[in-house]
Amino acid sequence: MKHNLILAFILFFLPVSATVNSKLARGTEAQSSAPAILLTEKEKNWIMNHPEITVSNEFDWPPFDFVLSGKPEGFGIDMMNLLSQRSGIRFRYINGYTWDELVHMFYKGQIDLLHSLSITPERAKKAFFSDPYYHSKNVLILRKNVPTTNNLKELEGKIIALPKGWSSIQFFKKYYPAVHIIEVASSRQALEYVDQGKVFASVEQEGIAAYFIRKFGFTDLKLSSWIDNDELQKTSSMHFAVLKKNPILFNILKKAQNTIQPDDMTKLKDKWFSRHGRQIGQESAGLTPREEEYLADRKTINVCLAPRRLPFSGLENGQATGMVSDFLEIFSEQLKTPFTVIPTASWTESLAGVRTGLCDIIPMVNITGKRSEYMDFTIPYLNYSVALFTRESSPWIQGLQDLANKHVGIEDDDFLWEKAPKQFAKVSFVPFSDVEEGLQELSSGNLDSVLITLPVATYYTRKMGLDNIKVAGYSGFNDSIRVGVRKNDILLHSIMSKLIRALPQKEIDSVYQKWVVMKFEHRFDYTILWKIAVATAPLVVLVIAWNRKLMRLNRKIAAQHRELVRKSEKLERLSITDQLTGLFNRRHINNVLAAEIERIDRYDRPLSIMILDIDHFKKVNDTYGHQTGDRVLCHFAETISKNIRKSDIAGRWGVRSFF
Repeated sequence: MKHNLILAFILFFLPVSATVNSKLARGTEAQSSAPAILLTEKEKNWIMNHPEITVSNEFDWPPFDFVLSGKPEGFGIDMMNLLSQRSGIRFRYINGYTWDELVHMFYKGQIDLLHSLSITPERAKKAFFSDPYYHSKNVLILRKNVPTTNNLKELEGKIIALPKGWSSIQFFKKYYPAVHIIEVASSRQALEYVDQGKVFASVEQEGIAAYFIRKFGFTDLKLSSWIDNDELQKTSSMHFAVLKKNPILFNILKKAQNTIQPDDMTKLKDKWFSRHGRQIGQESAGLTPREEEYLADRKTINVCLAPRRLPFSGLENGQATGMVSDFLEIFSEQLKTPFTVIPTASWTESLAGVRTGLCDIIPMVNITGKRSEYMDFTIPYLNYSVALFTRESSPWIQGLQDLANKHVGIEDDDFLWEKAPKQFAKVSFVPFSDVEEGLQELSSGNLDSVLITLPVATYYTRKMGLDNIKVAGYSGFNDSIRVGVRKNDILLHSIMSKLIRALPQKEIDSVYQKWVVMKFEHRFDYTILWKIAVATAPLVVLVIAWNRKLMRLNRKIAAQHRELVRKSEKLERLSITDQLTGLFNRRHINNVLAAEIERIDRYDRPLSIMILDIDHFKKVNDTYGHQTGDRVLCHFAETISKNIRKSDIAGRWGVRSFF
């Protein structure tokens, strides 16, 4: 893969409160020499009497119409600013409302100009519409795990999400009444509903949908090809509208629109839609006014957590410790809402706390079918391997398949209980109450192995001073950590989902570095030793002897820890390496590819991918045998490795395909 860096501008998007933005419109970057508008005396007098008009500004519809640091932004806003500049009328933008609310304000005469909307028969009865200034084909947004379709007939009997007040709602009610519609506050919320599996699909303009997916990290979503329906595609042309009671205003703005040159539109489109234009940067949570009000009404958000699962999560004097303490602090700062920890005695009790309503969220939890009955989940923000731990004297194993008829421990109510027994029926799985008990049972020989997430087991092995335990293999399972939210709290789930998507990776990395790389050795205080020696001279020899014994034990523990780290690193290498060729395996290539796609979307980097395949390879195996075939594959892999740069990544994609 090539990694060519291109400098990019980054935007920081902030949520908007439900207030009126009194900032007057300014000129846009897309300016050109424009012919003067020829106004009638009646139109000139109208402008003198109406030097300022109110214009809609939706809070969350990038890249067309949104709010950045309290200011109106977007393609549609820049278009309106051009009209303001050419007409000589000042525009005052009204924001902090949903699209449906803005439309109702327009019909009531509280807003003079509505922009970036399509024409419907109902709207045409009440308002004049300009010529279209943008058009993008409508597509379906679907989850990646469902078959791709652009056939609207296949939506019948299914549920889709559409923003309230959109013209496409009337289209479906008229032409496809068997499609069930959930009306939501915004396009982003519609995509969140699809991403979370609450609905089957949503409908959006192709350019805007692609922008949302890149910007907000909807990596589980995909776009269909253009929907083959002329009536629906009519709803994707963008116009501005003025009520029919204001014909003079409409005529002035229409004249202003006629002065806009093709070069102006090219610059606007390049700014907001091209890869070299406005970049997608760090985004705040982007809460709706209703979600802001929800948080304002909440005195606190109650949290249950795993009391003994460090370095991820723990309780100390009733307060959170470990990585979870830092994440709760970040959540509280971002939402300006306190998070209160409800102490529990066990992980099972914490899960019960959310199920019974004692707690609102669990900040670090893996999704399971049983938990989904009483919790909704965000996307994962941390991922770790689950390792197989055995005693030092046990042989190296390849995986759980090597532990048939052995006793393997899993913590009570761990997510692995829904997976491991089903996949490895011959293994005897045994519950233990917490990680420390599981490791102690393993160390004493009561268990043959335990399944524990790698950083957690490493932490408690060091803490307990267990020098007869090792990482013996990779379990094949991953601990994907999410925020779990009480099932019936829909608004809080939406808030936490947005917050997790907006978390900068550098913040997540800094929390990881703080807790997972932290040193936990407890060193002997020699100052105390000398004070004791002076006061109790006869005991000095005994104390020094004991201290030396402790030092020897510490050195032994340190040596065992280095060996544990070495084997952990070996395990990580094995989990990402193709056993035959030594190249990266398909699992690792998938992870790297997903990360690189996110990186190129964020920083506008080009990405090159090459897939090589050995033709007629079956003839080699059939003629010379599989051992010769394996040597050919190894030689081919070695040739690739010798002819790539250090920055490139090579892996084995399939049986004879190389990536």
